[in-house]
Order: sequence, then structure tokens, then C-alpha cells
Amino acid sequence: MNPATIIREAQAEGVRLALSSTGTIKATGDGAAVNRWLAVIREHKAEIIDALKVGAGDAATVSRWWLIHYPERDPVEVACCPEATHTEMLERHPDAVAVEPFTPTIRQPSAPMIADEEQAIRAWLELIEETDPATIAEVIGQCQRDADARDYFAGRAAAELPKPEAFPDDRRTCSQCLNLRGRALHHCQAGTRGAGGGESRLSACA
Repeated sequence: MNPATIIREAQAEGVRLALSSTGTIKATGDGAAVNRWLAVIREHKAEIIDALKVGAGDAATVSRWWLIHYPERDPVEVACCPEATHTEMLERHPDAVAVEPFTPTIRQPSAPMIADEEQAIRAWLELIEETDPATIAEVIGQCQRDADARDYFAGRAAAELPKPEAFPDDRRTCSQCLNLRGRALHHCQAGTRGAGGGESRLSACA
């Protein structure tokens, strides 16, 4: 059982674990529940203290990947760009009972990243005002070697970048205009005659 799980499950039973002023573990709550957890707390004392130190919001602890623990559902893996602190993650996920940084298992991409993917990811980084060359290079490098990272950043780009017009209006002559097809007796005031008297050209038709 890892320390985050111990902290989460103990809290679910009404036992709150925190650091004392001397740096040891302080367990508060229902006496019977505290007694049930004492053996586990003693066995994992060092790891729990380390987790609680991070939980106290150590400003030096930053990570791109976080595991978010909730009271009644499975933990959720979250990626951040830019990196976030423990305090920031708790603020973003107020329903969480614990958050912890972790190193994800790297899944190798099945194919090299194509130019369009890289261009979209760079455009998304520009959209979120990420201009640091080192951070941009780190993200692109991670996407080149980590399939999950590529899926994440490409997904953010696809969801948040402005969408191009799906069907650009490339009509040039009145015979291409859907407003006139099948309406031989009608005339379009938007069209202008060609210089040689030929087919009308679109000028203001929408």
C-alpha cells in the first residue's frame, strides 16, 4: 500500500494524517479508527512523512504528471503544461483527498511524429502563451518519444485551436451558385457580366 493510498483510505474512515510541529505524523479522529490504522502508519512512517511534506505544498516540488486521488473512485492521471506544484493541483481539484507527482510509463510511438502534428502542437503552445524555447523543445522531444504525451498534446491542440473553415467558398461563376441552380427564370443581382459578355461572375453573392 503506497503512502497516498494510506492517507486517502484513512481519511475515508475519519482519520486525518498530518505533520506535527516536530515533523512526525499526527493522527486525529475517532479513537477506534485511529487505533485500527496505527500499525499501518508505523510500518510506512517514513514514506507517509515524505508524502505529507509534499502535501504541505513544498514550492520546490513541481511535476508535469500528477496522480489525483478521490474518495470514492479510481485515481486519475493528469498532465500539466507548464508544470504545476502540489498546492496548484489541490486548488485545481478541490474534490481530491490527495495528489502526488509520478513518472508515467513511457509507451513508444508506433511511428515518427509527422510535421502536421508538430506544427499543431507548437501552435497550441503559442496559444497558451508558452514561449520558453527550452519548454517547447522539451514538449516536442517528449512527443517524439512518448506516445501518450503525443496523444495528450495533439488532443489539446485539436480541441482548443481555432478550426479552419470546413468548406471554403471557392465559387467563381454563377453556374456554380446553388442559389441559381434550377431557377432559370430568376436573376441574381449579385452577379456581374464578364468583360466579353460571357457568363456572369460572382461579386457579392453569399
